[in-house]
Amino acid sequence: MANATPDTTMGLRQRISQFWHGVRASIAVRCLACILVYAALLALILWSVNRATEQLFDNAFPSMETVLAYSDDLERDRFDALQSSDLENCRIVIFDSEGTRLYASNAKAAESIRVGDLALISEYDERIFYEVFQETTIDGVHYRIMQCTYDVDDGFSKHVTAWCELDEELNIIAGTLFADRGSLTQREFNFLQGVYNAKMSVERVSYQTVDGEDRILVLAAPLVSGMRYQQVVDDASHLPLIAAPAALIVTVACAWYLVRIVKRATLPLDQAIEAYRRGEKHPEAAATVPLELSPIYANFTDLMDELDRARDDQQRIIADISHDLKTPLTVIYGYATAFRDGRVPPDKAPEYLRAMSDKAITANELIDTLFAYAKMNHPEFAPHLERRRVDDAVRAIARDAMDQVEQAACTLEVIEPDGSEDAPAPYALIDASLLRRLLLNLIGNACTHNPEGTTVYVSWRVDEGEGRVIVSVADTGAGIAPEVADRIFDPFVTKNTARTANGGTGLGLAISQRCAELMHGQLRLSTHPPLPCATEFIIELPLA
Repeated sequence: MANATPDTTMGLRQRISQFWHGVRASIAVRCLACILVYAALLALILWSVNRATEQLFDNAFPSMETVLAYSDDLERDRFDALQSSDLENCRIVIFDSEGTRLYASNAKAAESIRVGDLALISEYDERIFYEVFQETTIDGVHYRIMQCTYDVDDGFSKHVTAWCELDEELNIIAGTLFADRGSLTQREFNFLQGVYNAKMSVERVSYQTVDGEDRILVLAAPLVSGMRYQQVVDDASHLPLIAAPAALIVTVACAWYLVRIVKRATLPLDQAIEAYRRGEKHPEAAATVPLELSPIYANFTDLMDELDRARDDQQRIIADISHDLKTPLTVIYGYATAFRDGRVPPDKAPEYLRAMSDKAITANELIDTLFAYAKMNHPEFAPHLERRRVDDAVRAIARDAMDQVEQAACTLEVIEPDGSEDAPAPYALIDASLLRRLLLNLIGNACTHNPEGTTVYVSWRVDEGEGRVIVSVADTGAGIAPEVADRIFDPFVTKNTARTANGGTGLGLAISQRCAELMHGQLRLSTHPPLPCATEFIIELPLA
């Protein structure tokens, strides 16, 4: 296989770095890691409590299993390992195959457990064990002792290999077991029952060392008493109380870290808010935004940018309103001052009065337009929508616009759609006054801002696939400059960048677009008007 190129290695490192950055930037990953660590620590505390409880019971009630836990040491004859705290209450003796004592845990064990006792002690693995039964006969109490073993094949079938019967004085009166003896001592009889003394049990186990040498281990362990058992249970019940503070500390630490994660996650957003509050922007904060909050951060910055644009538009609107109102009011104020000072020639008085009247009308129209724009953009404004035929409404509005079109020396043509006689009637939910203002604004703009002789076309058609009726207002005028077309529906945008008195208010198209939106439709400027038209506005209304 060919060696990796430096570019491949660099790309792999970059992907790993990006992945690791994404993991570190994710709130969910960090919280999940914290929860996993918290769960692991709680599990460790619980395991420690359980382990301590088991150790407490093992130390209080050692058994052959406790001794066999040192099997590695036993197989290597490392008997010093048996001098542990969990076996301090036990007596252990180990013999080799020839009956030589190799180890005794203490002097009492060496004295009381002898090689001759091995045949009387049951094996831990139950390969050979004794069962003792008490019987009442006419001669008194008798004891039946059975030497048993389990079947090596199935492991649960019990076989009696030898037996004997003892009288009340422990004399052997029948059976093949201990045939070479006439009686048993009380100590030997206790061994057969697995009792070392009144407080200890006894059993043995056979094993081999790593060198294959046979060993026999005899264990005398304390018997379980009710009082001792209850004492150990009481001691074990205190362990969870000791572990509770540790669990509480771990819980508090985990909660503190989770709160810190949340605070650090929202810090970039707080910094961005403070930056915007100071009139600044804070794009560098985006690099530290967690993955889950990136959409919120992006929406916030977009909203703030939109508010900045709205504030700029508001300042521009105020300036434009001031300009548009100042021009007619200045003319009115100038002429009124001339009349007041008696400086108007008698023959010029009618002309001055007519100019004042025209400027007053202009100012009044501007105020009416501003009022309509403000009213329709108010959140509580509700249109009066009715299911009506769009074609009939368009024809009626076009007839009302004829006078205005003719005064501008232009032509208005209403184009019926092909096959309109057989086509279904285009019904939509419309507000008659809003639709009228919308169409009159578009037709009026086409006449006002284009040269004489311009033809205005009004048409409509039904798009059943999209479920809408489309109304078009197009003209053969001069068209709209690209730098104006991008902002044509913004308030106070006109073709007249100098904003002279004849340039219009720039609110007509903004109002028209709002009218369409209030009727759940839209108004847009066509990018490819049909020939011979230079401009086309398209109104889309949903069918009803």
